Amino acid sequence: MMRPPVLILALLLPLIYLHPSYAQGERPLGDPIVIQVICLDYADAEHLASVLAPLLSKEGRVVAYRPTNCLIIKDRASLVKRLVKIIKGSSEP
Repeated sequence: MMRPPVLILALLLPLIYLHPSYAQGERPLGDPIVIQVICLDYADAEHLASVLAPLLSKEGRVVAYRPTNCLIIKDRASLVKRLVKIIKGSSEP
């Protein structure tokens, strides 16, 4: 039976004690980052992007795509679902 060299064991030992990073520990399980594209015909995408930006998590982004008046939202799935609900609700009279 071969034994691993002591040097390899010494290099691998610190890996056992590594903890997940703060960003990984912050994201709840089951809530992946998703991207949602919403094309608007009733609102200015740039204005709406600026209104929604404060509602995002640290990882989130809202981009207004000018030629087609689309919003591209990238964030945690639960937040994106809420933002889409806000946007779609705003189209009702």
